[in-house]
Amino acid sequence: MKNRMQSFVDRGNILISKGKTEDAIKLISNGLQYYTNRIIKGVSPYSKADAGLLVIVLRHLADQIEKKNEGAKEFVDGMSKCLVFPELEEMERIEKANRH
Repeated sequence: MKNRMQSFVDRGNILISKGKTEDAIKLISNGLQYYTNRIIKGVSPYSKADAGLLVIVLRHLADQIEKKNEGAKEFVDGMSKCLVFPELEEMERIEKANRH
């Protein structure tokens, strides 16, 4: 069965409407971690030499998502002021490529 997530933002807005702002921020932080983990899992492993290319791809995707979803930019601007972004922990392993 394919995973389908209930919106973290919608659930957060419900909590805010009930006066539970702190709980809403925790929920949005959980959403941030959820999507971060999924994206990292999707792009890993990657070559250290391709890190810049990966950054370009992710920025392009972010720009397109922001452009095509009304209110996304405003949401990003607002939430970026109150969220604590997790530090990315990377382990460098040198292995021979098995694909080219």
